Amino acid sequence: MPRTASAQSVPHEWSMNLSNSVDAKLDAELFLERVVVACAANVAVFDETGALLYVSAAWRRFARQNGFTTARDGYGLFRLQPCKRTSGRQGSQNSFRDGVNKIIKNKQVEFQEEYILKLLPTPRWFVARSALVEVPSGFRILITLEDVTRRHQAEEELRNIGGRLIKAQEEERARLGRELHDDLSQQLAALSLELDYLVPQIPGNCNGLTDTVRHLSEKTRKLCTDVHRLSYQLHPFKLDHLGLCGAIECLCAEVSSSRKLEITFRQYGFPAVIPADVTLCVYRIAQESLHNVVKHSGASTAQVVIKRLANAVRRAACRGPRALRARRRAWSRGESGSRQPRGRSRCPRHAPGPPP
Repeated sequence: MPRTASAQSVPHEWSMNLSNSVDAKLDAELFLERVVVACAANVAVFDETGALLYVSAAWRRFARQNGFTTARDGYGLFRLQPCKRTSGRQGSQNSFRDGVNKIIKNKQVEFQEEYILKLLPTPRWFVARSALVEVPSGFRILITLEDVTRRHQAEEELRNIGGRLIKAQEEERARLGRELHDDLSQQLAALSLELDYLVPQIPGNCNGLTDTVRHLSEKTRKLCTDVHRLSYQLHPFKLDHLGLCGAIECLCAEVSSSRKLEITFRQYGFPAVIPADVTLCVYRIAQESLHNVVKHSGASTAQVVIKRLANAVRRAACRGPRALRARRRAWSRGESGSRQPRGRSRCPRHAPGPPP
């Protein structure tokens, strides 16, 4: 009898433990669901297979307001697209679902990616962050979505303001350049001609006066040349007629002749259609680079190289063959190949690439 009672008590105890285990799993899952649903932030939970289990009330309300009412598209979650696609790279993600699958495959503890939802009158940007939550039945992927639309709009407005300021500055420089070229330069040229015309009318016994007038005429011509060069520096009118490569080549020739610096110019991938603002920006960078070479390097030779890429223009200015070899070695080590004067910083967008 004791043996029989013991044998009958084992299944009963096992069934109670199984019931408690199932209840614990259900309680953990139910607790997580209630916490997420009540959360005031945008939260979504996925299981190990990548299926959407539930979302917070905040995201469901946002989805309902924008017409995403079905779970088939994840209440709009599967319409999110990465802001920066690494096209051509193996393993790149093309949608929010791909990001979830990547988290599941690699079991990433931390994940952060920026997405954009374009299927709205005004696009919305979100930063997605994920975390793995252990539950008795396995794990869940908890993803929070922070709305960063206002930040993006502020950054875009800041870029627009910067662009408008640069445009206004260039327009003012162009106006001053035209006035110097069309007004002051022409007056100086006329004054030089009048001085030259005055020389034969001076009496022969006034040699000192003749030399003085000739000297003044020579200084006037030099001043006229300087004003013409200044007007061109304010606004490169050749850029409008010759294009980017022609204008930079003329710039190299002018700097080479005026500064006794041998400059070699090379270009790859041109002619090409480039927006006017980008063309002017590249020209200004080349102009400033040559100015730095003349002012700080003390070199006798220099090279200017521009290369047209698929979606960018690469510019390089090197101080002679020795600097070019050092620059290539520095680029292979992942460093910058040129130095800036102390107190200046380089804009990452305009950082030069490796020499061809």
